[in-house]
Amino acid sequence: MARTVIEFPQQSHFSTDYTVLISDINSANHFGADKMFSLMIEVQMRFFAYLGYDKTPQLEGVNYLMGDTEFIFKAESFYADQLTIDVAVGDFSSKGFELLYRVKNNTRKSVAAYIKAGMVFFDSQTARPVNVPTSFKKRFTNM
Repeated sequence: MARTVIEFPQQSHFSTDYTVLISDINSANHFGADKMFSLMIEVQMRFFAYLGYDKTPQLEGVNYLMGDTEFIFKAESFYADQLTIDVAVGDFSSKGFELLYRVKNNTRKSVAAYIKAGMVFFDSQTARPVNVPTSFKKRFTNM
């Protein structure tokens, strides 16, 4: 089986901290994979709020959704561990972009996970993909 590779860039666009909650712990006594997905969505919302977008599912007035997601788990995290999650925007296509995450466990001095989420812009009336808003893309590229 081919291994997933996620290359996090040298520069991130956003960083936030998170303390692992008891509700994040699974039956194996570590941070659960299902909770990592929830953490990714929380960090995504923090990032978009940092950029000045409200809590609607729109960027620059255009709807977006997550088309796919990949996780690479590197190390366990446990109750009360202190995490820092870095976010970078990358790999624009005509209809979307990637959100890349690096989850660092500061308590254990390790990288806990890498995440890549493919985001797609779409028209809610037609349920069809639409082009990335130029104003959004300009925030992260030298068009």
